[in-house]
Amino acid sequence: MKMRLWLTLSLCVSGITWLYASEVLGPWSRYVGALHDGVKAQMGDLYPRWVGARELLLHKRNPYGPEVSQQIQIAFYGHAIIQDYSSPGHKTVDEQRFAYPVYVVFLMAPTVYTDFATVHRAAPSALALLTGIGVLLSISLLRWRIPWEQKAAITLLTISSPQIVQGLEHQQLAIVVGLLLIAGMWCAARNYLAVAGIFLAWSTIKPQMALLPLCFFLVWVIGDWVRRWRLFAGFLAMLFLLIGAGELILPGWVGNFQAAAADYRKYFPTTSFLRMAVGDALGEVLGGIVVVGLIVLAWRNRREAADSRKCIATFATFLMGTILAFPLFTPFNQVMLILPTMLLLHDWKTLPKFSRVVFVVTVTWPWITSLVLLLSPPRLNSPNQLPLLPAFLTPFFPLFLPLLLMTRREDATLPQLGAADLRLS
Repeated sequence: MKMRLWLTLSLCVSGITWLYASEVLGPWSRYVGALHDGVKAQMGDLYPRWVGARELLLHKRNPYGPEVSQQIQIAFYGHAIIQDYSSPGHKTVDEQRFAYPVYVVFLMAPTVYTDFATVHRAAPSALALLTGIGVLLSISLLRWRIPWEQKAAITLLTISSPQIVQGLEHQQLAIVVGLLLIAGMWCAARNYLAVAGIFLAWSTIKPQMALLPLCFFLVWVIGDWVRRWRLFAGFLAMLFLLIGAGELILPGWVGNFQAAAADYRKYFPTTSFLRMAVGDALGEVLGGIVVVGLIVLAWRNRREAADSRKCIATFATFLMGTILAFPLFTPFNQVMLILPTMLLLHDWKTLPKFSRVVFVVTVTWPWITSLVLLLSPPRLNSPNQLPLLPAFLTPFFPLFLPLLLMTRREDATLPQLGAADLRLS
């Protein structure tokens, strides 16, 4: 009965979240986008990737080239974007260009013969399914045996979180990368090392998300090279295949991608949580300390088996460190926190009461405020940011989560998964 109540609650929360996204957040976002950036149509982040894939695979056009960029911009804004960054008081506009490694077109290839309206409708459901798979893989990775009702409730609550909702609304491939990283760890824990390497190679479609977790796997492979070399071999083989296939369809694509990535930092400047919290200079220093500390942690645990609780906790720490130290402040990148969150829920009984209260307040705030805004809707044709109230605590979650994990008490029923696993010393 208790499990059924949780499942019913999760269904209610999911309904409230998506009704709010459809009736409040969506209309307000379209109004603000048109007001501030001149957005003509909300095409989502998938559209530039879809156009780039279609133009390259079907028409042999360079997806990084100005012609394809203008085609994408006309769909978003009704006109091409020309910016002068040196002009005083210049207002930067997102140029919506193709700025991924070229081999992302192979991921998009099944959609190039379909009109984008169909892709646009189907993408949120597909990404939600991938998110659910990521949750279930995380639960399996932790060997957490719970009833199916509880798994379904946790999955629905995760998909209904502001971070994932934003990723689904924007149709962000960050959700795919989050799944690939978890799948890589799951395969390593099951000793499918070559398959793990293949998943991890595909995760490089967003290098800024994959780099630090890949460092974890590299250190882990070094810890027992004789038994683990297949992961490294699978990764390199798949990565060279992707790079080589990209070179066949677009010679010199690496230089094009580097130029596109450099331009991306100009028209869509990103930052890390640490830089946002304490400033650029100190944030860079703290980010460096986090990275060094994580490498030290991985080295200390390099001999642990992939299915050991200590190894999984170390990997979860790398995922959290990536969100803190790398330019991934946009909430949808917090898809990388699914495994650490499952770890926290798994160890719920070892948390002190205060930590439980903080977590409950953090995760229930969006749903309560969404219901309030549905019952008393704000003006949707106003730049007032009240519709963003449900996401108020979301930027702080990457800080709350590791701190809460560090408050866990040692529990004899949870061997090798004490709070110390989430500390760097």
